Amino acid sequence: MNKVAAHFPLDDNHSHSQIVRRIPRYAQVLELGCGDGSMSRLMRERCEAHIIGVDHNPDIVWQAQRYCDYVFTEDLDDPHSLDALEGEKFDAITLVDVLEHLQHPEDLLRRLKPLLLDEGQILISIPNIAHASVRLELLNGHFEYEKTGILDTTHLKFFTADSVQSLLADEGYVVHELDYTWHDLPDEVIAHYLQSAGLEPTPQALAKFHEPDAMAYQFIISSSPVVDEVAPPAKADMMLKPIDVSWQTWGRMHTELAMAHAELERVYSTRSWKMLRRGATAWRSIQSRFTLE
Repeated sequence: MNKVAAHFPLDDNHSHSQIVRRIPRYAQVLELGCGDGSMSRLMRERCEAHIIGVDHNPDIVWQAQRYCDYVFTEDLDDPHSLDALEGEKFDAITLVDVLEHLQHPEDLLRRLKPLLLDEGQILISIPNIAHASVRLELLNGHFEYEKTGILDTTHLKFFTADSVQSLLADEGYVVHELDYTWHDLPDEVIAHYLQSAGLEPTPQALAKFHEPDAMAYQFIISSSPVVDEVAPPAKADMMLKPIDVSWQTWGRMHTELAMAHAELERVYSTRSWKMLRRGATAWRSIQSRFTLE
């Protein structure tokens, strides 16, 4: 285990750290969409997890071998892509930015159920198409794909908080937790786009773009199959809760500002600084005399 990495603080406003925090120690994990192993490394270092990684890109999946017990390349839209795992059971199955890339995400969700232990869970991160940035673009008549982000050119599906919960409910899953990573926009940016669309940036209008479902950049979801004896809900109705990450982020900023302020106070209290201040005061006094003359 990498001791340095183990003690380095995770960024709470990142999907990888949000997912890793929900994985139990020594867990058996199936990581779908493992990529180059960035999150595999975190799971190995933080949880000492045993990981099987799957990714569709053969050009990068080999890099995950450094942190996974085994990796292989599969197209998750292929109904036989997980046949090699028949009989395997996992504590957690992660789908970090995966479902939006699939033609049939519902089919994959159904195929994952037999791979979960009784107490197992699927952990999902997925972009929020209802983010404030997309709303403002649409108000101005724009919907343009980008190289990365919510409107990534490789995204085939788009989800809101309601629609991703409905997808899970339809496939027989219950949502235990719905969180998000966030990206809040400054009022100046929001006001600019509203005015461009011919709308007045009133306090009420601005507030709508700071609500949780508008600030949410990626949803973080913990879910598991519905127990047989319990009928699946017709529609999930879990509200977004304002996660602690926003307070933690702003709290860190305030802490850093306080530390900087304390450092300045220490500088101000030194003899050399006091001498410098007296010299500056004397110099300004001399300058003012010449100015008056």
